[in-house]
Amino acid sequence: MIKEKTIGLVIPAHNEELGISAVLECVPEEVDKVFVVANCCTDKTSEVAKKYGAIVIDQPIKGYGSAYKAGFAVVDTDIVCTADADGTYPVQDIPRLVNDLLNNEFDFISARRIPDDHSGTLNNIMRFSGNLVLTVFTMLLFWKKIMDSQSGMWIFKKDVLDKINMTSDGMPFSEELKIEVWSNHALRCVERGIPFSYSSRVGKAKLNLWRDGFRNLVFLFAKRFRIPMTGA
Repeated sequence: MIKEKTIGLVIPAHNEELGISAVLECVPEEVDKVFVVANCCTDKTSEVAKKYGAIVIDQPIKGYGSAYKAGFAVVDTDIVCTADADGTYPVQDIPRLVNDLLNNEFDFISARRIPDDHSGTLNNIMRFSGNLVLTVFTMLLFWKKIMDSQSGMWIFKKDVLDKINMTSDGMPFSEELKIEVWSNHALRCVERGIPFSYSSRVGKAKLNLWRDGFRNLVFLFAKRFRIPMTGA
């Protein structure tokens, strides 16, 4: 709890028994509740999460967006925070970001990733390049200054969820969330930089760079021109 506001952390997880423990060990004491969404897990993700005292939500419909929708449906704290289950996002920065949100009366903060990994591996270069392409198209299509459209770490007031319309069940959920929030003129939104490194992740990456990148790009055009999509 910070400034008498309860804080919840929602973590989507698909077969992350290796990474989820590392994440949960770093959750700061200011976080009141942790919600782990077990998204079609066939490993021990749920058991590991429960061992750390997390509330586990089973979501049998596979998808990044599906997992978040299941988590957001049950989170009951004043402030909602998110992070991935592979350890790439610094959950220890949550108190700083929540204080920023409350002190400056923001409604939504999206963590803009600042690379601190200079290994220069081909995989890292491709990931950062893909993120840049999708971010540029997000800005051009929706005319919103969003510098990291694909970030998966957000801090926001719970009532924001009642003011947006989320349609994606897949990876485009992240970019759609920011588009929805930034398009609502009643909401005060901002990005804040955080250190980030792909090489710090634990376990096997679930993202398919080419497939998911293309789907995200198609989704952007479909949303901009109001073309119905299924399975996105």
